[in-house]
Amino acid sequence: MTITVVNLNSSIANLNRDVDKEIEKELRARSLKAFADVKLMTPVDTGQARNSWYIGYTERYFDGEGSSSNITIITPKDKPQEIIVTNGVTYIQFLNNGHSKQAPIKFIESAFRKYFDSVEVEVTNG
Repeated sequence: MTITVVNLNSSIANLNRDVDKEIEKELRARSLKAFADVKLMTPVDTGQARNSWYIGYTERYFDGEGSSSNITIITPKDKPQEIIVTNGVTYIQFLNNGHSKQAPIKFIESAFRKYFDSVEVEVTNG
């Protein structure tokens, strides 16, 4: 008995593409669930902190040699380099550090650890 496989390289490429697509769908689904959780866990006084959550995708575009810029976009691309969740209020880090009795300390990390093994929270000035 002889088995001949035709277009093996094409089949492997299609399989790799399908696997990448499924991983991407799972990444997006987990990100959206974590986003919803962190939003619900955010303490509310005026509602500004809860309403200031944003989810976006970052892609890197190159404008020639050595020049690059990060562009945050709202619509999903095929392969975002990162899915970023941000909150623009200046006091979100204080809420995350336990300055409100409405949420536990590190509630942001807690919301994301339900869906991801590794979580990095970065505080920036803009």
